[in-house]
Amino acid sequence: MLAAAGVALFVVPTEFVLSSNPLIVPHLILGAFFLLTPIINHFRMLIAIRQHSHQVADAVASHQQRNVILRREKKVAFDMFIVAIVILISFAPALVVACVKSIETSSSLTSIYPYLFPWAVSASLMNSYVNPVIYFWRNKELRIAMKSTVSC
Repeated sequence: MLAAAGVALFVVPTEFVLSSNPLIVPHLILGAFFLLTPIINHFRMLIAIRQHSHQVADAVASHQQRNVILRREKKVAFDMFIVAIVILISFAPALVVACVKSIETSSSLTSIYPYLFPWAVSASLMNSYVNPVIYFWRNKELRIAMKSTVSC
């Protein structure tokens, strides 16, 4: 949801960069905020998990318990890494198209832009679909819960 707001506020207004729109700067700032917030939060969670793993390693007496906990935390960190990469990949086409449009004013790009821009924005909005699929694919407990709910 936050990512979709980033597209709406960041990518769409870049279409007006060449015009004399006075609201472009606040739109770009808000768009950058909404785009960077999920990525920064994922990396902050990764750092918190690493710190927690050190605390657990000090508190847990058994080597086997420590390995189980660390293995689980590494899996969570890797899942967050995958989600952050998917966020970057899904927003890249819209950002590239919008930046090229604002820089390049050639007639060939201007004629293609109305066709590329909706596809690029759609790719960025697909992030809202892909994230639950990633969580479902990577989390066995979630799959079991879904099977028990659907099988009634």
